[in-house]
Amino acid sequence: MDENLRRKLCQLIAGIVVADDDLDPAESAFIDRMLVRFGIPPDDRDIIFPIVNPDEAVARVHELPVEIQGEALELLVQAAAADGKIVPEERAYLKAVARAMGREDRELAQLVARYLKDPPK
Repeated sequence: MDENLRRKLCQLIAGIVVADDDLDPAESAFIDRMLVRFGIPPDDRDIIFPIVNPDEAVARVHELPVEIQGEALELLVQAAAADGKIVPEERAYLKAVARAMGREDRELAQLVARYLKDPPK
């Protein structure tokens, strides 16, 4: 995955964690781990902003190669569940993205249930 694609994915994830206008410390820690995972220096954290809203996220999803969309959806669910809850704004974001990927609501519900049961650390 090239750097441009990694940054786009990080922007999607940054969008989900602030969808409810509240960046919980656990969500912030998730963002930090994600930056490390994708090789983005901590000093570049501001580059993953501006945040993308659900409508923009749908457009961005169409820019992602099909082969990484599943990983992207899973990361989005993990990020949303990082604080142990998924609020309605985050659910709307996830649903919009999942539908743009052609995923069924049932598949999204299973991912959400898995990560709410065992939030990422």
